Amino acid sequence: MVSETDKGRRGEFLAAYILETYGIEVHHVDRAGADLWCKVRDSIVTVQVKSTSSPSPSNKHTSVPYYAFRTQRPNADWYCFVALDRELLLLRPTKSIETATVRFSPSEFNEANQRRTIEEMIDNC
Repeated sequence: MVSETDKGRRGEFLAAYILETYGIEVHHVDRAGADLWCKVRDSIVTVQVKSTSSPSPSNKHTSVPYYAFRTQRPNADWYCFVALDRELLLLRPTKSIETATVRFSPSEFNEANQRRTIEEMIDNC
């Protein structure tokens, strides 16, 4: 069984790899509240990575599975949500996250949404 720490590290390295394919310079850091420092143009952007292995099964509240990520107010500019089973990510500015748990349907993790959210981060720097 994979530990939560190992799952988190896998997500951090996958996120770094994907972001680098978009020309973003990425540095892995181990600081409270930020996992990656990304150089976007002339700005340094801090990123908190949240990873999960697969969607949670449906429950009494919902009839469809979903990816769930626990969030706290990190000392970072962006959240990076990683679906390890799909090898895809979605980015959101931390200021836009207002709940302790963020949920995504599996269909939201696709290449078009990944590209769109990475471009949003780049455009906001």
